[in-house]
Amino acid sequence: MPSNLRIRQMELNDIQAIMEIEGRSFPLPYSAGIWEREKRNSLSRTLVAVDDRGEETADLRGYLNFWLILDEAEIHRIAVKEEYRRSGIAGRLLHEMFKVLRDMGIVSAHLEVRQSNHDAIKLYEKFGFMIKGRRKGYYQETGEDALILAADVKGITQAI
Repeated sequence: MPSNLRIRQMELNDIQAIMEIEGRSFPLPYSAGIWEREKRNSLSRTLVAVDDRGEETADLRGYLNFWLILDEAEIHRIAVKEEYRRSGIAGRLLHEMFKVLRDMGIVSAHLEVRQSNHDAIKLYEKFGFMIKGRRKGYYQETGEDALILAADVKGITQAI
C-alpha cells in the first residue's frame, strides 16, 4: 500500500471517480444523484482513500459508505479500484471507519455481503464480523442470498 495513502471524508468533486469504481464493482451501481444525496444525508458518511502525491487532483483508490443509525453503523458500499485490490486499501478504510465509530460511541456495525464473495467475507472476519443470518434472494439481479454480518465496535476498536 502506498505510504502516501490518505483517508478522508468524501467531497462532491470525488463523485465522478467514485462512480467509475462503482460501475466496475457493482452490477447495479449508484448514480451521481445518489452519491450527492449521500453527501447531504446527515446519517451517511463516506470515507475515501486517496493517493496524495501533492498533485492538484489526488488519485481516488477506494471508498467506504456507511450510515449511522442510533448506536449502530450500517455499511452500504465498499469498493477499491481494480488495479489496487488486495493491497490493503479496503482494510485501511475499515480501520478508519472503526476509529470514527469508536469516537462517536457507536456500539455495533453490520452489513450484507453476497454469499459467494469469499474474499470480502474473509476481510470482514479479520475485523471481527461474524455471520448472524441470511437474506434469501437479496440480490435482485441474480437472486443470490446475502449473508448478514455484524461486529461489536468496542471489541474491534480495542485493537485499533
